[in-house]
Amino acid sequence: MPALTTTLLRSALIAALSALPAAGLALAPQAAQAAAPQVKTQSGFYRMMLGDFEITALSDGTVTLPLDKLLTDTTPERIRSLQARAELGSQVETSINAFLINTGKQLLLVDAGAGRLFGENGGGRLLASLQAAGYRAEDVDAVLLTHVHGDHSGGLTVDGKAVFPNATVYTDQHEAQFWLDPANAAKSAERHRHAFLEASAALAPMPPPAG
Repeated sequence: MPALTTTLLRSALIAALSALPAAGLALAPQAAQAAAPQVKTQSGFYRMMLGDFEITALSDGTVTLPLDKLLTDTTPERIRSLQARAELGSQVETSINAFLINTGKQLLLVDAGAGRLFGENGGGRLLASLQAAGYRAEDVDAVLLTHVHGDHSGGLTVDGKAVFPNATVYTDQHEAQFWLDPANAAKSAERHRHAFLEASAALAPMPPPAG
């Protein structure tokens, strides 16, 4: 009986579709309807499981970088050749991402985005992405910095206050010692000194790890 019923339904559907005008499946009135508003934004996160851990990639937005000035230990000719091969100009839009790890017991944030360092030109969307993913800044137990560059650590503080108030911040000891040493800032090239000020602003309010 089920097989017969399926056959009859299929035959009825084919017959109904055959009777429709060749112009298309006009099953609704043709009066113009107001268009649905465009959202124009992404949700800002992507989630997957890795074993028992929940991993959420968080977007902090993008920033346009001058690769011909950013890349070192090469030649301008080599950079231009690679950019031409990849059909890129000298200004390249680059993603700023962080990763949230929910172990089931702790919530760990890997990198903190750029915060306000790039102004309106890029970054600054991490908290919105975190909220879209279902979490709050107060939920983060620890922030693990891969390194102390502005687009990885700038989002730790805003106006001198910790963005993740309940989190302990961890980074490699050599990183902290280098970027927080005034002597290193003094002997660095002029164009790099802003990075030391940014590192100090990001890390200074952070309490040291317990123990």
